[in-house]
Amino acid sequence: MYALNNISHVRIPNDIIARYLQLYRFIGRNQELLQVVQSDFDVLVENTTRNDAYFLGQFLGISLPESRFRQILIKDVQPKNRVERLLMHLKQAIKRVHKDTDTFQLIDTEIHDMLRFLYKDVESDDVLHFAKHTKKERQRINLLSNGTKTKRDALGKLVDMYHYAKKNTQFEHGLVAVDFYIDFINLAPFKKHNSEIGLLTLYILLISYDYKAFHLISFFKKLYKSREQFEKVKEEASRNWSEGLSDTSALHRFILDLSIEAYKESHEMVRNYTFDKKLNKSDYIENTINKLDEVFSKEDIRSAHPTVSDSTIDRTLKRLRDDKKIRALGKGRTAKWMKLYKTNKKPSFQEQMNLNFNE
Repeated sequence: MYALNNISHVRIPNDIIARYLQLYRFIGRNQELLQVVQSDFDVLVENTTRNDAYFLGQFLGISLPESRFRQILIKDVQPKNRVERLLMHLKQAIKRVHKDTDTFQLIDTEIHDMLRFLYKDVESDDVLHFAKHTKKERQRINLLSNGTKTKRDALGKLVDMYHYAKKNTQFEHGLVAVDFYIDFINLAPFKKHNSEIGLLTLYILLISYDYKAFHLISFFKKLYKSREQFEKVKEEASRNWSEGLSDTSALHRFILDLSIEAYKESHEMVRNYTFDKKLNKSDYIENTINKLDEVFSKEDIRSAHPTVSDSTIDRTLKRLRDDKKIRALGKGRTAKWMKLYKTNKKPSFQEQMNLNFNE
């Protein structure tokens, strides 16, 4: 609980303040962003939910054939084993996050319930409880007048400190979320899976703090692709935590950058969505392929056009393959395609129009 306890003494570097200004210009346009896609919002969120569950599963080391990932996340088939049940629970939990974000309240019992929900029928019940203080932690408690006797009490105190910091308008919400995350994973209140629950809680806090781009852009996909950097800044933020000297600025900077990138991508998605409504979908998909790298995946196309059906994407790929413009480099979800022609990445006429939401 030492990061949140010291939050009032943190000096915010100028480069982080500059990131605040950039991020909050995007947050100020949340209503504009979501209103454009209002009629297809549920479809877009469903796509984000599947991506979040898939990449969080990858982050947690879930090992399944791609076909089973697809069946569980898209077709909702019944899971056959513990690993598949965990993946299904992840999807259900993330779906609920998007649905109930506006009414979310952080409560210690809710965090424990999240652990039990994710790992029911996955872990034995005896490991889904609060941990006990180690000998070293008990010795430290004896030295602190405000020490807590149990991990349950410690989590309750941490949640109280979170709410106090949240109400204080001088603290940026992202910093409060990051400090809570670092305190939580180092406190390790449960016997197992503290890292997973902490990460999911951080995700919930960011969306509840009006980081609405994560309704449209997968937080865990972006996190997974930058996982090495994330692990590095997380380790840095945890250094000297028990002495009350942790520095979360690098992790805070990382989360701000990730959020700004998500907003840029969400506005690009909205631009594509607008054109999808107006133009021939197959032609516009081909235009997107022209702007992709020489080797690309179906997932790259789906990310740019989440409301376009798989059958439309497949027809476009087949047409381009038959025209000998592309060729397949594999099969399945991770299959790649290679362009057999050189592309000029100059902006199209539509891109040159005043439709850039990123400005």
